[in-house]
Amino acid sequence: MRDALTDRPWARDITGALTVTVLLEFLQVWDLVDAQHLSPHDADRFVWKWTADGSYSASSAYRAFFLGRVGMEGVMFAWKAMVPSKMKFFFWLALHGRLWTAERRRRHGLRAEAACALCSQHDETVDHLLIACVFSRDVWSRLLMRAGLLRLTPTDGSALQDWWISSRQQIPHSFCCAFDSMVIIVSWNVWKERNDRTFNGRDRTIVQVCGAILDEIRECVAAGFNGLNVFAPDGAFG
Repeated sequence: MRDALTDRPWARDITGALTVTVLLEFLQVWDLVDAQHLSPHDADRFVWKWTADGSYSASSAYRAFFLGRVGMEGVMFAWKAMVPSKMKFFFWLALHGRLWTAERRRRHGLRAEAACALCSQHDETVDHLLIACVFSRDVWSRLLMRAGLLRLTPTDGSALQDWWISSRQQIPHSFCCAFDSMVIIVSWNVWKERNDRTFNGRDRTIVQVCGAILDEIRECVAAGFNGLNVFAPDGAFG
């Protein structure tokens, strides 16, 4: 460091095209380097800029990876839901629009058309498939009706994240975790139905899909999450 700062020999090591951007960055580095003054009586030491005391830690290095990120509203609620981890990860992908829907597969040259596998009326995007599709909305309405929440049924054109966050704001806080879990379970089962139709050519009715959702909810209740009982009272879907 001392050799590089004395008479600025470091500047001669810069190579490459002298574009406007490079020149601007060079001047910025010049100002930063010129502002440094070494003390000949102090020993060199490493200073880690991501902690207050300048000491390295694995946790601070991990946090540094996420500096500048833009958080997505509601993601933390999904991770706290009382459902299997595979469902939480699936829902996280859905919120980020990373599911391999027909529309996304077509964009990547993996499919000739993008029609929804459930209704064949619109392009199959994440929001359409899980929330706005006429098939999905029928599933949602039947399930929400069991808990007296029919008013929260998504409408045509609804977006998954917006509908979910606005809906959970209309229910008691103590009920939110159960509601989040139900939303993930329904989305998971709609996705499985879509995959069954796309890859196996097997179609189930809305009543059958609702029955499968009811079974999943009752498994969660049996595992100890009694808050979901409101969505799974005795009796089958009709």
